[in-house]
Amino acid sequence: MAKIILGVSSSFCANFLKGQVNFLVNEGFEVILISGPGEEISLLAKLENARLYNVNFTKKISPFRDFVNLIRIIRIIRTEKPLLVNAGNPKSGFLIMLACWLTQVPNRIFTLHGLLSDTKSGFAGWMISLTEKISCRIAKKVIVVSPSLKDHAIGRKILRPGKGIVIEKGSSNGIDLEYFSRNPDAIASAKKLQHDLKLAGNETIIGFVGRLSKDKGIDLLFAAFNRLKKDHPLIRLLIAGPIESGDPFSRKTWHQLYEDEHVFYLGKLLDIAPVYCLMDFLVLSSFREGFGNVLIEAAAMDVPVIAPDIPGCRDSLKPGYNGHLFHSGDIEDLASVIEKMIRNEDLRKFYQGNGRRFVSENFPREKIWHGQLQIYEQLIGKGAHFAGPE
Repeated sequence: MAKIILGVSSSFCANFLKGQVNFLVNEGFEVILISGPGEEISLLAKLENARLYNVNFTKKISPFRDFVNLIRIIRIIRTEKPLLVNAGNPKSGFLIMLACWLTQVPNRIFTLHGLLSDTKSGFAGWMISLTEKISCRIAKKVIVVSPSLKDHAIGRKILRPGKGIVIEKGSSNGIDLEYFSRNPDAIASAKKLQHDLKLAGNETIIGFVGRLSKDKGIDLLFAAFNRLKKDHPLIRLLIAGPIESGDPFSRKTWHQLYEDEHVFYLGKLLDIAPVYCLMDFLVLSSFREGFGNVLIEAAAMDVPVIAPDIPGCRDSLKPGYNGHLFHSGDIEDLASVIEKMIRNEDLRKFYQGNGRRFVSENFPREKIWHGQLQIYEQLIGKGAHFAGPE
């Protein structure tokens, strides 16, 4: 049985692997996970028959901590002797790729989920850009999660032309069309949530799902919301996701998140489908994305979407068909697009009718899994066994 290691930075990234692990196990692989600790990744390992190693990755540059983590990963690799390793995310992906290179793992795949360096400057930006470039260089293959991210990475000279692979139309794990649907369980849970939040049903619900951080544009979203709520007193913000302390948004937004009676913050949720059922449309306000996973989740739930015109988002919605793109970082443009969606119920219905069709045609998860499997089998055919240093 061929051993493979899949690496992610944090427990929250378990969504990148959900279902995929079990698929690989059923295809005859022994799957080992390396991740930051947390409930999501532990539950995934248990439910999908994988073994888990926890490594406390940090997003900040921390030479001593990073060196300790590198040594731990090297020890894991020497113990397990995997035939193939696939790792992504900036810090964890770099450390795992470096450990694989040092231990001569024959088949190294780096999954490029996005470029963190896009929103960093100075020494930190230079260092992150360097690690992204090294990760792509020492990997045998680079899986890129969207076509526009691939072009962007090549344009920035992070990725060499011809080395990156986009599986099908992109995404890290496709979409679970059975879970992300307006099925009876999701609708019943949504009705209970609506009652618990004391929503009357006549409000216009603007949704956000994801990590709450500066990079995710939380301040931008609140700024646009504040410009509109005077003229549209029935608009509400419904927000779900963990707060990322390493990339903090403004204190003003923090205060409003908890104190504004028109804002409903649900925190981190394991069951997110009912939340989508309550939304009139979803806004992704990020400054950088590799692929807009929440955009295809929302679209699969018949929710129109709004996103910035940046790499990744360009591939995960179809402008004028199931949503809108706005100029990245432009409060006026974002507010204008949101207002257009608020005022035009017919447009929202048109987008609702197209969203699930767009997702089901382009992003079913089975296509992504089979594409990954094909890459794995091509590589493993070239490396008969792990022969790294003891």
